[in-house]
Order: sequence, then structure tokens, then C-alpha cells
Amino acid sequence: MSKLVFAGFVLVVGLVVYGVLRRQRESFLTGPLALLPQAVLTLAIGIPALIFIFSIFRIIPAGQVGVKVLFGQVETVPLREGLNVLWNPLYDIVLMDTRVQKHTARYDAASKDLQAVHVEMVLNYRLVPDKAPEVYKTIGLGFSGIIVDPAAQEVLKAQTATHIAAEMLLKRPVIRSDVQRDLTAWLAKYGLELKEAALANIRFDSNYEKAIEAKQIEEQKAEQKRYELIQAQRQAEIVAAQAKGKGDAALAEAKGVADALRIKGEAEAAYNARVASSLTPVLIQQQYLAKWDGRLPQYNLGGSATPLIQLPGGGDGSRR
Repeated sequence: MSKLVFAGFVLVVGLVVYGVLRRQRESFLTGPLALLPQAVLTLAIGIPALIFIFSIFRIIPAGQVGVKVLFGQVETVPLREGLNVLWNPLYDIVLMDTRVQKHTARYDAASKDLQAVHVEMVLNYRLVPDKAPEVYKTIGLGFSGIIVDPAAQEVLKAQTATHIAAEMLLKRPVIRSDVQRDLTAWLAKYGLELKEAALANIRFDSNYEKAIEAKQIEEQKAEQKRYELIQAQRQAEIVAAQAKGKGDAALAEAKGVADALRIKGEAEAAYNARVASSLTPVLIQQQYLAKWDGRLPQYNLGGSATPLIQLPGGGDGSRR
């Protein structure tokens, strides 16, 4: 509308100047200056006409919507991206960004066990295009500080109050998911769409952090002791298994030797039994004679006595 006011001002001033110059044309304007009134009239009409034409055609940049305002009254239907034709050039167009915006802030909250929690949260959100006129009418252009900040802080406090400080870092994904769910519902009431919420950093008071660090160190030491104990037990089990294996091997070897000796003894006994059963007096005498070298045993009896020796012979008892 300000452009149309300017166009009207140019038109009025141009017409006034044109009238003055026209009345003075015959007295003061001669030669080329005689065309000056006509030039002023052309500008006085042409400039407002151009402003009027450009007021009818409105171009909305990409990623934005236009809110139509006429004498302070907001139209409910926004202008979309691209070229738009407004048959009423008196509309003022307010551009509102509908692209994803990044909001980063640090919030203070408390845990279930009343420990102070400091959270740095990053929010990605956007203005819903169809809700732009309503947001502009009810909230204005500064909706980030008016809606997003209080909503994020309130939702975060509600979620941290349900968890104790010691488990908060471990349950960080759960807390983030709950915050995103509740904050999405909160912002949707005001024409804003939450794309994503991230808990960039979770910190506690320095004294509590030192206590947590000391506790973690003690837990790590205890875990190391348990690990060493488990390793020692496993090593003892390995040694016992090796000893048992060696004992079993020695027992098996001894049993094998005993079985071998038993089998050997049984075989020899069976052989001797077969040999003994096959020996007869005639066979024994034949083996004795087969091994005799033909010499008689000699005995020194002393003196001139001649020994009497029975030689093997026939059964008739003849003597030589």
C-alpha cells in the first residue's frame, strides 16, 4: 500500500506541476522547453501506472509464503511461491519463511533425584505454509522466541524429571524420543512442524560430575579385578585339565602295557602247554642224543680203580 500512496503522491504533484508549467508555457517556455509540461505529464501518469501494474503482480520467492494484509486485516489464504496476480493492489504482502529453521539453546532442568541438569538442545522446525496467516495474526514474526523456546524448556523439564541423574546418559535416546514426541504435539498447535530434536550435550554440576567420574573409576577397577579373577580361574581350569589329561594318558599307557604283558604271558603259557603236551620219553631221548657230542664224562676217583659205566645199549643186559 505504501507504493500506491507514493504513486498517488507522484500523480498529484505531477499534475500540479503540469498545470503550472502549462499556464506559464507561452510566457517563459520557448524552444525545447516548450515540451517540458508534456514530459512532466507523461512522468506524472507513467510512474503511478507502473507502480500500479507492479502492485498487481506479486512474486513470492522460493521457500516463502505471502500473507495478505489489507488495512490491518489478515487474509486466511496465503500466496504461494512464484507469480501471483492481485486484482486489489491495496494489499500489503508480508513474506514468511517456510524453510527448515535451526534453533539451538541451552536449558536448565532437574532430574528425578533433584540433580541439576544442563542440556544443549538443537531443534529443526518449519512454519506450516497453510498456517502462516494464522501465525502472523496470533503470534507475529517472532514466533521462535515466543513459542519454540518456552515449549522446548517445558517439555525437557517434564522429561528429565522422570529419570534419575545416574541413568540419564544411558537413556539419552529414550529421553530424546520422548522430547521430540511431546514437542511435536506442542508446536503443531501453533502452526509449526518439528522435524527433529537432538540433545547435543547433557551436563551436570561439577561436583556431581566428579562423583560420577570417581564412581566410574572404582567400577572400572572392580571390573578389572573380576576380569583378572576370571582369567585366573580359567588358567587353573586349563592346568587341571592338562594334568587330568596327562594322568589319563599315563593310566591308559599303563593299562596298555599291562594288557600287552598279559596277552604275551597267556601266549607263552599256551605255547609251553602245547610243547609240554607234545613231548614223549622217546622224543626227549632223541633230542638228548642229537645234542650229545660223543664224549663220556670223566671222573677222577683216585688210585687205580677203574670205574664201571653203563653204556646205552640193548635190552639184553650184555656187558663189554
